[in-house]
Amino acid sequence: MNTQTSELLSLVLGRRDQLDAEEQAALSALSVRTLRFGHNETIIPAGPTPDQSCLVVAGMALRVQPTHTEQGVVSAVHIPGDFVDLHALVLECLDHSVVAQGDCKVQLVDMTQLRQITEDFPHLTRLLWMLTLIDAKIHRAWLAAGATLRATERIAHFLCELYTRYDTIGFVQDGGFHMPLEQKDLERLFGLSRAHANRAVQELRARGLIDWTRGRVNVHDLQGLKEHGKFDPGYLEIARARR
Repeated sequence: MNTQTSELLSLVLGRRDQLDAEEQAALSALSVRTLRFGHNETIIPAGPTPDQSCLVVAGMALRVQPTHTEQGVVSAVHIPGDFVDLHALVLECLDHSVVAQGDCKVQLVDMTQLRQITEDFPHLTRLLWMLTLIDAKIHRAWLAAGATLRATERIAHFLCELYTRYDTIGFVQDGGFHMPLEQKDLERLFGLSRAHANRAVQELRARGLIDWTRGRVNVHDLQGLKEHGKFDPGYLEIARARR
């Protein structure tokens, strides 16, 4: 099914810089194909770069690096408004796959359309480039957190990041957000045993920072959660600026 692109892309870009009417029209005019995937289905396989780029519009997708283990290593979490593979526009091969975490809805945009955007709209080109750079900054923040923070601090940092990213697209309601991750998924995300992950979440609960039940995280003390997770949102580039 071919439709026009989701307004989420304009929202994500416009949150960080002002888009003029012509740029908004160009994004709205992108023709897309909408697909739905079930839990753990492969959205984009590793290998030769696809001829379409993938925008998440509902649910969650994981970027998975293949390793000697069966599950691989999760190197990124993508939420609505994320282009998961813009970098493929200039690469010959993807070294990772993208899989659905829970039910996931995506829109596929032909690379030819995106290349035309980069030729016609230099400001939009910079903003799309910015999205790939933010992906890289998130990855570096994960590496730093993994090397320096205890389990409870890493989980607090991760939840602060998701809270901030969901809030940017208006998905935080009543101090919390829904996501298709459960506590057992922390084992895969952070390389923790299930018992260790559960103890870490229990500690965050005991501190009065969060509740996490049935796919919803309620944040009771956002500032306290940020302090516990040593979280600084600067790497997410959420401030509006001329770019």
